[in-house]
Amino acid sequence: MSQRITVGIALVGCGGMGARHALGYAALERAASSPARLLAVCDPDLGRAADVAERFASLCGRSPRVLPDLQAALEWAEVDAVDLVIPTRWHHEAAIAALRSGRHVLVEKPFALTIRACRAMAEAARESGLTLAVAENFRRIPTNRALHAIVTGGVIGRPYAVSVQVVRQSSGPPSSEWYWDRRVVGSLPNLELAVHEVDLLRHLLGEVAEVHAVTGAIEGGPEDIGLAILRFVSGAFGEVMVLTSGHGGETDSRLLVGSKGRVSSRRWEGWEDGSIHLDSSDPITSETWTRGWLADLDPGQRDLLLPEGAWDETNLVVDIQDPLRYGIALELHDFATAIGTGRKPEVGADAGTRSVAICLAILESAHRGGAPVAIADVLDGRVRDWQADLDNELGLG
Repeated sequence: MSQRITVGIALVGCGGMGARHALGYAALERAASSPARLLAVCDPDLGRAADVAERFASLCGRSPRVLPDLQAALEWAEVDAVDLVIPTRWHHEAAIAALRSGRHVLVEKPFALTIRACRAMAEAARESGLTLAVAENFRRIPTNRALHAIVTGGVIGRPYAVSVQVVRQSSGPPSSEWYWDRRVVGSLPNLELAVHEVDLLRHLLGEVAEVHAVTGAIEGGPEDIGLAILRFVSGAFGEVMVLTSGHGGETDSRLLVGSKGRVSSRRWEGWEDGSIHLDSSDPITSETWTRGWLADLDPGQRDLLLPEGAWDETNLVVDIQDPLRYGIALELHDFATAIGTGRKPEVGADAGTRSVAICLAILESAHRGGAPVAIADVLDGRVRDWQADLDNELGLG
């Protein structure tokens, strides 16, 4: 692609996902396929940041600057944008500081810990006129791009039921681990993990109107399960279970039923080992369908959905460690391209807020003993009992 500008980016947070983002930037730079250019990696653990910088340098032949924190990055004039891969509790503070300094912002999902925090970030973006994007990767994985075409193109008819199960192995982490702390992540199963699922469901089936849910702590520690029934605006129904105290290994599954057929798979991220079963034909594997869909894509759509150099055209199997096979390079490219062209990112503040609202509706419904909660009531703040103490701690009460 011809590049008119380069977008200088500082990566803030060099943990597991931050390191994957750095590899994503390296893949884009090696392919010379994106305006994104990683200038700095920031982390209070300078050794961890240095390790990420060294890995990037081994791939690209140059090293990004190693900095201790966001503020150090904001003092560097060459930084046009920041990529925040930090715990959810601090998303809104960091994003607002960056926007007010004149920098574009990409935020890892979930967008924020509460609706008020989401709103504060969105307002800062409106005031600044800068790009604010959310790093949702599942919808960008090629097989899920193809699945979106199946659903929206009417291949399985009118979708009317979906079931999602996500089971993560029980690991018994120490209480100091931030991702088990409600004040930091809200809920590991029902916000930190569930937001992946609800963003993809929204992308496939449209907005959710109402949620009924229960949550619990099966193994007596932190909250480790959520069971939710979703009613979509379209009239479709869904069920989502996320369990973080699984045994016997991790497993996921998906089932989507329509008026003409169904799709299913053993893994939600990438429709892996999936198939389409229609009333009128033999089953088709997800890879066969996806390859055919890719072959038929016109160049304009292909460049928009799966731009060259931002994904692995030779291997459609998801690999969470490979940014080209997990949608990460695609989300980074979309962010930088949105900045460079002035267009909106694929997942902006409104979409990020709506996905968080569904997760919060799960938690609010469980807080009310499983009573139904309308997503509109969460979005406008009429239902926020579960969030109230967090908002107070965040200075948003």
